[in-house]
Amino acid sequence: MVATLILILKETLLALIAKVAWKAIAERFFTRLVIQGLQKLAAYSNNGVTNETVEDIVKSLQGKKLKVANEYKLSN
Repeated sequence: MVATLILILKETLLALIAKVAWKAIAERFFTRLVIQGLQKLAAYSNNGVTNETVEDIVKSLQGKKLKVANEYKLSN
């Protein structure tokens, strides 16, 4: 009885994992990672060109309709 329940639970979890849109999750993760890295880079530099370049890159990501990139607010 317990073995059957464990098997059903295992199959249910595997089915849930298989249905997850891993491509979308990876895209959002890497977009957040890139934006966070760019923010850190801009914070380390007081160079206006660096800050403008970071903002241009983020605008470019927003133009690609990446949902996570649209959450980022530009500092202007």
